[in-house]
Amino acid sequence: MGLKRGARIPSTEIRERVDRSYATLMNTGLFASVDIAIDTLNADEIALELQIRETWYLYPVPVFSLADRNFNVWLNEMNASLDRVNIGAKLTYYNFTGRRDRLKIGYETGYRRLYELSYRHPYINQAGSLGLEASYRYRQQREQNYLTVGNRQEFVRLEDRFIYEQQSVDVKLTYRRRLYVSHSLTAGYQSSEIADTIATILNPEFFGGGRSSQEFASLRYSFTDDRRDVRNYPWRGYFLRATLDKDGLGITGERDGLTAGLTYSKFIPLNEKYSINVGAGAKYSFIRSQQPFLENRAIGFGSNGIVGYQFYVVDGLDMLIWRAGIRRELFRTKVNLGKWVFIDAFRQIPIRVLFAVQANQGFANAPFAGEANRLNNTLLTGVSAGFDAVLYYDMVGSVQYNRNHLGEDGVFLALQLSF
Repeated sequence: MGLKRGARIPSTEIRERVDRSYATLMNTGLFASVDIAIDTLNADEIALELQIRETWYLYPVPVFSLADRNFNVWLNEMNASLDRVNIGAKLTYYNFTGRRDRLKIGYETGYRRLYELSYRHPYINQAGSLGLEASYRYRQQREQNYLTVGNRQEFVRLEDRFIYEQQSVDVKLTYRRRLYVSHSLTAGYQSSEIADTIATILNPEFFGGGRSSQEFASLRYSFTDDRRDVRNYPWRGYFLRATLDKDGLGITGERDGLTAGLTYSKFIPLNEKYSINVGAGAKYSFIRSQQPFLENRAIGFGSNGIVGYQFYVVDGLDMLIWRAGIRRELFRTKVNLGKWVFIDAFRQIPIRVLFAVQANQGFANAPFAGEANRLNNTLLTGVSAGFDAVLYYDMVGSVQYNRNHLGEDGVFLALQLSF
C-alpha cells in the first residue's frame, strides 16, 4: 500500500501519501470500496484505520451491446433496431489463481457472432516487474461498414451468409518497475475476409487493391504513465499514453502501416466540490500513402470522439483533439440494498452525481478525401453541459446537452461500464 507501521513521514506529506494509497488499492480492481481514516494520537504519532470491502471475483455477466458506435446513433439513425443488438455472456474471473491474474471468456450473437478468450498474469517474474497477457478473438458479421459518405457510415448486409470474418491473436509483455509507469510490447496476427461485393464493387480500397482478404503480423509498443486517483472517473492526477504501431512486418505484404498515437489527460481538483480537466489526443501516420479503409479511421471511433458530433465519423491519416472541462459534485451517498442482493460486494452502492461542462475541438487530416465528406480537413468545435452519475466507482452514466459548430444540438446519453 506504500504505508508501513512505524514509518516516519513529514506531516505535510501525510494526506498525499494516504490519497496515493487509496488510489493504489482501488485501481487493483480487487475492492468494491476503500475507506482510510486518520486518527491523531499525539503531536508525533498518527494511526490509520483501513476499511475495505472486497469485490466479487467471479463475474458472470449477460451481454446486451449495440453494434453502433454509441447509443445515440442506434436510437436516432438506426431507429433502435433490434437487428443491431448483440446478446451473449461474458465470464470474468479476477484473482484466478490468487495472484491478481484474470481469465476472461466471452460469447456474443445477434448482429455479430463473437468468441473471445484472454488470460492476464501481472507478475511472471520474482521481482514482479514483468506481466504477460494472451488473447484470441474470432468474429463474424452479416453487415459491414464499407464506406464513409457525408461523414456517416454506409453499411451493406447479406442475409444468406457472413459478409465479414476476422480472427486475431495477441501476446503482450508488460514491464513495470514503478507503480505508475509501464512499458508494453504486443505481437499480433490478424486475418480477415470480406465478401466480393465489397472488394470488387462497393469499395475496392476496403483492404486495398480490390482484395477480398487480408492478413498481417503486427507489433505495438506502448508507454503508460497513469497517476489518476480512480481510473474510470478521475478527480485528480494525470494519464499519459504514447503508442507506436507497425502493421505488416513484410511477411505477407498485404499491409504496411506505421502509426504513432498520444493520449493525455490531467485532472486538477480546485477543492472538494470542483475539479477541472484538460486533455489531448493525437494520431500521426508515418507512411503517407493511402491506407485501407478500416485502418484510416480518426475522429468518432473509440475514445477519439468530440461532443456534439456523435452522429459523425471523420477518416484521416492524422488527427488532433483537445478537450477542457469543469465538474461540480452535487452530492454523494451510499445505498444499502441489504438482503435484496445476495452478493455482499454489491449490497452497498456508492453513488456520486455531478454537473459537468465540456468543450472539445479537433481536426483530421485526410489528404485522399473527396468532397463527399465535408468535415474532413475542417476544425470541429463542440460544447456540452449535463449530469454524470457514478456508481460503484467504475460505472458512469451521462445525460448531456451538446452543440457543434454546424449549429446542430440535442440531448445525448452515454454509459460506460468496466468488467
